[in-house]
Amino acid sequence: MTVLHVMPNVSRAFGGPTESLIGYAQAARMQDLDVHVAAPSVSADDEAWLREQLPEAKFNFFRSAGQHAYVVAPGLWRWLWRQADRFDAVHVHGLFNPVSSLSARIGIARGVPTVMRPFGTLSRYTFTRRSTLKQLYFALLDRPVLRRAAAVHFTTEAERDEADRLSIDLDGRSAVVPPPWRGETTTADMEEKADRPTVLYMSRLHPKKNVQGLLRAWAQVVADRPDAQLWVAGDGGDDYVQRLQNTVAEHGLGDSVSFLGFVSGDEKQRVLREAWAFALPSHQENFGVAVLEALATGLPVVISGEVQLRSFVEENDLGRVVDRSDPSAIAKGLLEVLSNEATRRRVAEEGPVAVRDSFSIERVGEQLRAMYTDVIPSLDRFRSSHA
Repeated sequence: MTVLHVMPNVSRAFGGPTESLIGYAQAARMQDLDVHVAAPSVSADDEAWLREQLPEAKFNFFRSAGQHAYVVAPGLWRWLWRQADRFDAVHVHGLFNPVSSLSARIGIARGVPTVMRPFGTLSRYTFTRRSTLKQLYFALLDRPVLRRAAAVHFTTEAERDEADRLSIDLDGRSAVVPPPWRGETTTADMEEKADRPTVLYMSRLHPKKNVQGLLRAWAQVVADRPDAQLWVAGDGGDDYVQRLQNTVAEHGLGDSVSFLGFVSGDEKQRVLREAWAFALPSHQENFGVAVLEALATGLPVVISGEVQLRSFVEENDLGRVVDRSDPSAIAKGLLEVLSNEATRRRVAEEGPVAVRDSFSIERVGEQLRAMYTDVIPSLDRFRSSHA
């Protein structure tokens, strides 16, 4: 079976979506699926890194114009129109961008079973933040394509439940397949922890992540634990980063908050190894790859209820789920974890095991194959009967 993945962005800076694509592709290869990727061009360094991660995948990169969600790639669309029938399925990642929306329309028009993965963009939070133009874009482009897609791929049950309210008619046309955990799972060595209570934030610096709320909560944490420190790892737009630094200054947090920038390799492993806990109080988080990464290294997490891994965290008692809109609630969750050594030691043992059992690349590969081979044929029959 040959599957083409279409991505609006495969740069390293794109973060979780790129990491999850790599995981899906690796899981598919373990099931002997032939993986192709089509995407706008990235830097030479990013392309080399991606090819190193996926040496058996076939890549097709195309010139693009625009930035952020407004990227267009005419060469990709022309290529897909000509080549679509080479593939058993076209797996399109993302909504609200022309690369994904038009690629999905082409796949459907060419009669190839097309799977769409919304990236969590069908959430209530997403639609409260969309402009009138975005609402119109969804009504004219994405909703019709979602209704005609062979399958809609969600990463959690919570994501699928939120999409049910949009009248897309998902009955029999959806599958839940989480991104696999493709790294190692290691029991944390408590002797390697920082000598001060340390919380790690590691994700993009973006308003959706509610870093401002975390910083406001941190002012309450250090009032109770003056020796505590917060490591903010990630990069973002210059204006937003400046706003965050201004918030640190306004609250007098300069001695307890460190901006580490984008971390990778040995530095990334060091901060995960030395931190006491992990925080991500996002306004909305499709899945939460960074949360899984923290749990795989034995860190208890403090997350908002809008992080769609919340049920996994709650069911396995791996941290605290807090109200993202209340800095006091965030602070309380952080203080509970920092003050409870027994909890931190238990999660250090149980977190990696839970991640390995639920998100292994072997298990996810089996779920992917099931989606492609079982769900899609039944959907083709469904579409034929409703044509």
